[in-house]
Amino acid sequence: MEEYFKKIDAKHRIRDPLYGFILLTDAELKIIDSPIFQRLRRIHQLALTKYVYPSAEHSRFVHSIGVMHCATLMLAGVMDHKHTQLNLEPSAKIIKTLRFAALLHDIGHLPFSHAVEKEWLQGLSHEDLSQYIINNYAGISDVITSENINPSVVAALLAKKPPAHYKLFHEIISGQLDADRADYLLRDSHSCGVKYGEYDFARYLQIFAAREEDATGHFSLVVDEADLHVAESFLVSRYHYNLQIPYHRTRSGYDWVLRRFVQEMPNVLPLTIENGAIVFADFERLATVDDYTIITAAKESQSEWSDYIFRNEHLVPVIDTTSSSSEGKFFFKALVRKLRDAPDFAEGEDYFTQEQPVEILKRGTEPDGSEAKAQNSPAEQYGKITLSTREGKGRPERYVDITDRSWIFRQLADEPVHIFRVYVKPARHSDANKLLMGLEAEERGAK
Repeated sequence: MEEYFKKIDAKHRIRDPLYGFILLTDAELKIIDSPIFQRLRRIHQLALTKYVYPSAEHSRFVHSIGVMHCATLMLAGVMDHKHTQLNLEPSAKIIKTLRFAALLHDIGHLPFSHAVEKEWLQGLSHEDLSQYIINNYAGISDVITSENINPSVVAALLAKKPPAHYKLFHEIISGQLDADRADYLLRDSHSCGVKYGEYDFARYLQIFAAREEDATGHFSLVVDEADLHVAESFLVSRYHYNLQIPYHRTRSGYDWVLRRFVQEMPNVLPLTIENGAIVFADFERLATVDDYTIITAAKESQSEWSDYIFRNEHLVPVIDTTSSSSEGKFFFKALVRKLRDAPDFAEGEDYFTQEQPVEILKRGTEPDGSEAKAQNSPAEQYGKITLSTREGKGRPERYVDITDRSWIFRQLADEPVHIFRVYVKPARHSDANKLLMGLEAEERGAK
């Protein structure tokens, strides 16, 4: 493993609470010191989750460096795996390209991340902005070019549907079992002080091999069937993590608050977006757009939502259930109908509804690169995770979809858990609760 760091002359060391030392090259340090990257220090990794777990103060900055480190270790594990039979020796150029993409995978995140991006990016994603920055911001693109690497290749690794010959490296950075999740599950759990996202990291790095796909000649990741339990453990950790951290009911309420406040403030993002594409960015101004942009606006605003952002108020869940409860789902839908019919309740003002799947497996893509449709089959929705199996000593290796061997993967692909919640302002909690109690009484009477 050390040879990978020697190949790229990674001689700078920084301390990390998860991995001990993380090694950096001169070029990576230049990128990290650029104003656009330094901006990530001022963007919380978990938005306002710190109002639930007070120590969740870590940033996109440290996570990005951690993903770069994990991606390198995963690549080393793949190439050292006994079942990787490739005529491919990772060169310094390949390792650097992968590390640049991993380091920059979140460079396009906006203040408080996903809650604000839905309002300001006009249908685009932070990945779209990341790719634009990599290709056009001189403080990054010039450094990449100086290493004899094309910035567009680095950006392509972050695309939803990258060129086929980059598939192996894309899967390491942004696949179903990737370096991004490998880092944030451990880092977020550590920072929140919980155990939900923990898994066997050292063993996880050893479960992946690579194979050459016969039809295309391109390389892709495979999981050795002997290590299936490690992949399943990783997935279960993510399931529990999602329910208890990003989809924690109080945290989700603050996401609604952020979106509601941002709807009232001017879009200060210095981008020009035309026909669904970014055509211009003022990078000097973009380097100053961070969480404090929203906080400053909230301090100066007369909006009632400012009180929520400063935790003087918080939305109250009237219903908090999942698709595992048919009764809970019934009352969720019934209450939403009641609220929408009530003349004195305004959606997006007095109450908010959350009805969404808890994402465990990432959505795949259609041939045009768009997100896979919900009506597609599980394999089409989420993409195929390949498992290598021999089915007996001395038997030839063959490849199957991981859902053919794992009921855990199959269950989460076929029937992902959905969250159903109704939030109200504190002042309207009593009124909404009376509506719910009336529905419950009607249901008991009907029985």
